[in-house]
Parts: sequence; structure tokens; C-alpha cells
Amino acid sequence: MMNDMMPTIEETATPDILAQIEHEEWERGNEERERWEEVEALHGPLMTSADWAQHQRDLNAHLDSFHARWCDKQDELEEQAAEEAEAQEWFAEGTCK
Repeated sequence: MMNDMMPTIEETATPDILAQIEHEEWERGNEERERWEEVEALHGPLMTSADWAQHQRDLNAHLDSFHARWCDKQDELEEQAAEEAEAQEWFAEGTCK
């Protein structure tokens, strides 16, 4: 019950507090970029632009292939379900009643 009465950060934050929070987030982002620059300087880039483009093409081809197989399997399962429903209907209405 007490939490219903507690003000949120949006209700209590002043523009200077919000600016301070935004500045601190920006600083953390800079620190992350600087650490990554140090790693790249030591070990080289993770991938060149050409390597990255090829990786994206390969991944997209793999995902397209997987999606096609999944769609085929779904079609197969739908056909099986329709056949089973037809057989159930035949038994329910047929001479085996």
C-alpha cells in the first residue's frame, strides 16, 4: 500500500537531475567505446567490413533455409491434422458407430 503513495523518479526529478543522469550514461558509453578501441588497437578489428557483409549474407541464407524447412514441416503437420480430422469424422458418422 505504501508503494502506491511513493513518487516515481519522473515525478521527483528536476531538469538538472535528469541532465546529470544523461551525462553519466553518456560517460559510461564513452568508457565502453574507449575499452573497445584499446582491444582493437591490441588485437585488430574483430571483422572487416567485407567479412561482416559476408557473415550477414551467410547468416541470412541459413535463416532463410531454416524458415523454408520450418514452413514445409508446418504444411506437413497441417495436412496430417486434416487427414486425422477426416478419419475421425468418418468413424463418428460411419458404420462403426
